[in-house]
Amino acid sequence: MVSCSLFEDYQVGQILTLSVIPEPGEIRSASTVRARIRHLQSHRTLSYCMIVDLLDEGLPDNPVLLKLYDRRFSEQLRRDYGIDPWTRDAEKEYINFVWTGAARQFLHNLHTILNFEMYSSETWNDGENETFLTDQVHKLFDTETTMYDALRDIQGKLVPRLVARVHLALSLPDADIGRTDAADLLHVKGILLQYIDGFPLARMQNHAHRSDWQGIVDQAVAVVQVVGDHGVLNRDVGPDNFIVQRDRSGRYQVFMIDFGLARLRGRNESDRDWAKAKLNEDEEGAVGCLMKTRLVKEGFELRFERSDRYMEWADEDEEWADEDDE
Repeated sequence: MVSCSLFEDYQVGQILTLSVIPEPGEIRSASTVRARIRHLQSHRTLSYCMIVDLLDEGLPDNPVLLKLYDRRFSEQLRRDYGIDPWTRDAEKEYINFVWTGAARQFLHNLHTILNFEMYSSETWNDGENETFLTDQVHKLFDTETTMYDALRDIQGKLVPRLVARVHLALSLPDADIGRTDAADLLHVKGILLQYIDGFPLARMQNHAHRSDWQGIVDQAVAVVQVVGDHGVLNRDVGPDNFIVQRDRSGRYQVFMIDFGLARLRGRNESDRDWAKAKLNEDEEGAVGCLMKTRLVKEGFELRFERSDRYMEWADEDEEWADEDDE
C-alpha cells in the first residue's frame, strides 16, 4: 500500500477513501468506497482523471475511471484565470479562510454582486483565489452530473455509465476545521465512471484500419446528434472528446466523454433560439470537419455533410460555414 499525503499529489498504488453522494431524491445512509489508483492521466485539464480499482465487494467490475474536480491540480482552470500553481502555503491560507467564515462571505459576494469578479479579482489573496476555484470546479461537477442524468438511457451505450457521485475530504493534518460549517469547501467532488478501454477519436489513424475510418467518424457524428436529441448542447465537442472501443468481434463503438462545459435546453427556450444555439456551436462540424481536415493529411477523403436537423427552425437568411479551421 502506498501512503502519501494528498497534499503531495496522487500516486499510483495509493488508496483513496471516497464518500458516496446520494443521487438527487435518493434517501440512504452515508457510504464509502475504497479505490486503489492504477494509472494517472498524464495531462490535467479542468478535472483530474485516474483509473482505479474498487476494493469493496458488490461493486462494478474493475477498473473504473475516477474523475476528480480538484482545483489544486486543475492546470487549465488555473491557467485560464491567471492563478498561480497550487502550493501548500496557499492551502493553509485557504483553510483558514474557510475556517473563519470569510469564504462563505466571499462566495455570497461572488454570486450576488454584479461584476464582483471583474472589479476585484486582481487584488484577491490565496484564500480568495482558492475559494473562487472551488466554486468553479463545483459548478463543473454539478453540470457534468446533470448531463449524465439527462443521458441516463444511453449510458453504457453512447456515453460512459455513471457509477457514483463521490467526494474526497481534504484538510491539512494540523488544520482545526471542526468549528467550520463549510466542510463542503474542503471536499474534492468527483464521479466514478465506466472505464472505456479504447483510443481517442483524434488518434484514430494510429489505431484503426483505414477502411474503418469513415464508419468510426460517422458513428461519432451520430452520437452528437443523439446527445442533442436529449436536449444537451455541449461547448466542448471535438475529436479528443470521443473514445473508440473495439469489441472482441472487431466492431468499433464510439463514446462521447466530458460534459463539464455543456448545458441543457432551457425550459422556456424556443425552437428557434435552441436551433440557433445548436447551429452556432456546430457540434457536428467540430467532429466531422476537424476529422476531415486531419485525414486529408493521411491522403484520405472523409465524406461529411452537416445534417439539416435545426435549419428549419433557424432564420432563413442565416448562413453557416461549410468548413472549420483546424
